[in-house]
Amino acid sequence: MNTKAKILGFLFLVIFFSCGSKDSNNNNIESGFLDLNDKYANDSVRNKIFTIAYNNESTAPSYIVFKAKNLNTGEIKEICTEAPFLSGAMHHEFGMGHDLKSSGFIDSLILANHERIFEFENEEALKNIGFEEYPSRKRIEEIAATIDLDYYFKSFGSNENVKFMEFDKDEYFNQLAFAHIMFNCGIITSRSSMGGNNIWFGYPSIRAPEIPDIDQ
Repeated sequence: MNTKAKILGFLFLVIFFSCGSKDSNNNNIESGFLDLNDKYANDSVRNKIFTIAYNNESTAPSYIVFKAKNLNTGEIKEICTEAPFLSGAMHHEFGMGHDLKSSGFIDSLILANHERIFEFENEEALKNIGFEEYPSRKRIEEIAATIDLDYYFKSFGSNENVKFMEFDKDEYFNQLAFAHIMFNCGIITSRSSMGGNNIWFGYPSIRAPEIPDIDQ
């Protein structure tokens, strides 16, 4: 598929989902893990923090959650990754460079897609978001069941408080899963730019403290 056809197809996808679909298959995409966090947030809140997180251009990128479909297999996953990795995947998918015009176009496609559903067939694009390795929805649900979501929502649901949380170096996917769960609860998390396996809570414009002070 050439770049022009992909762009036209993706624009159609954005318009289609923005206007709403009555297709029962869409209900299957939307159901499941997302229901677990409806107590704390809704799609309007998640779309708002998606935009805030995606626009964070600091050295401490924020985590975002979206649905990705592997067009080669038909498999759909809800994925959490640092915002720049989705941008990079889209550049791979559309075969576009990283000049200002191309980057602006990719950013506009991503931010206009309020359903946050992206389709990929390019293998490098899928690798960029860790599609194959990303934990299953069942595993995310298992991790969510071990977390006191009320505590985190009461402490950070306003996205105004900023604190660190530290993970062991071999817990990369647990770290992503935690950020995944927080996002669906309406809470922004970002990777620390100070090194180590730390994430912090709150709006990207707020500076994080230097010493982690939240136990996992």
